[in-house]
Amino acid sequence: MDPRIADVEALARWLDYAFALPGGFRYGLSGFIGLIPGIGDVLDALFSLYIVVRAVQLGIPRITVARMVMNVGIESLLGAAPFLGAIFDTVFKANRRNYHLLRSHILGSRSQKARDWLFVVLAGILAVASVTLPLILLIELAKRI
Repeated sequence: MDPRIADVEALARWLDYAFALPGGFRYGLSGFIGLIPGIGDVLDALFSLYIVVRAVQLGIPRITVARMVMNVGIESLLGAAPFLGAIFDTVFKANRRNYHLLRSHILGSRSQKARDWLFVVLAGILAVASVTLPLILLIELAKRI
């Protein structure tokens, strides 16, 4: 393990995969933190952003940092749903994903950068489509009424 990111690995482990159920499914404290009414999801996002801050400090490419922020955003947004959000937090594991992104860049994986661009572009297209398509449908519905 790279000593520069030992703190990141420890945080990701505790939040996302410190414990194991019979059958091998791993989970962490993130799902439980998200159950705290009102502030759980905010606390979870703040813990997750620590990993992003460390990536910035280590000079990770901006596109990878953008992907890391999107991972945290996806987990925070979908994790905010009552009960089902805690299950999503437990399954999605944004902290583990971000730790692996950080680790692969420190180890010098160049192919990771292309995957980062693909992820960010596809997520952007999906975000635009999720806003644009309902608006188009509403406009068409309004025309017919």
